[in-house]
Amino acid sequence: MDQGSVTDAARQLHVAQPSLSQAIRGFESELGVQLFHRVGRGLRLSPAGQALVGPARQVLRAIEEARNAITGVTELRSGTLEIAALATLAVDPMATLIGRFRDRHPGVQVRVLEPESADGVGALVRDGACELGATHLPLRDQQLVAHPLGEQELLLVLPPDAAPQDDRPLGARRLAATPLLVSPPGTSTRMLLEQALAQVGATPKVAVETAAREAIVPLVLAGAGAALLPAPLAREAQRRGATVRNARPKITRTVGLIHRQGSLSPAASTFLALSPHHA
Repeated sequence: MDQGSVTDAARQLHVAQPSLSQAIRGFESELGVQLFHRVGRGLRLSPAGQALVGPARQVLRAIEEARNAITGVTELRSGTLEIAALATLAVDPMATLIGRFRDRHPGVQVRVLEPESADGVGALVRDGACELGATHLPLRDQQLVAHPLGEQELLLVLPPDAAPQDDRPLGARRLAATPLLVSPPGTSTRMLLEQALAQVGATPKVAVETAAREAIVPLVLAGAGAALLPAPLAREAQRRGATVRNARPKITRTVGLIHRQGSLSPAASTFLALSPHHA
């Protein structure tokens, strides 16, 4: 419409002139109107063609905006990366990894969802709600790919007045006799606790069961019971006055990132590449 001839328009669009002429005829046939008057070797817009100019320019602007948006995502200048993470892993190791990623790509927003269990993390990743997941390994879902990040030790956190001069590790029998603050059945730390006590034929002595993980350390500090926490959270509780003990044998879990099989978005691929132990 801006060039005055099909030949000039074809040159501007980098397409063959016959292909453009055919496309115009097909479009006119689909609309049921004539968009151009053929005058010699040139074209002149018909009234219907003139009515189409505004909407056509809007479409071109929208296409350009879409192209710019896609370029921003692929070049990690914009977009969103959604990650499902167990609550205990959102602090360590995910806080460090997310900080490292955001430092390099500040235009990409990271959204973290915290399901209650490892199965919940797997479900969010498998169903496509999140592209990456942070959970304990090994996986039970063979449809997902796992990238181990290392071992995480869990420590017992006790109230401040729990014999602070006694720094001996707690064996499974002493652990079985300790009133405990626990997360709901099926959660990662609850399963590890139950596995450790099963070695001596015991079950946890539950003092408080809560899904509110942010309440666990305040409850310990208030004397409501002891809790099993990952080492970084346990050391933070210790700085706030709690007593911390190692378990014997050690209670550990392998943690890692998971994703669906197949290609990843540029943001997810980059995040994975920034993680330790990634090959």
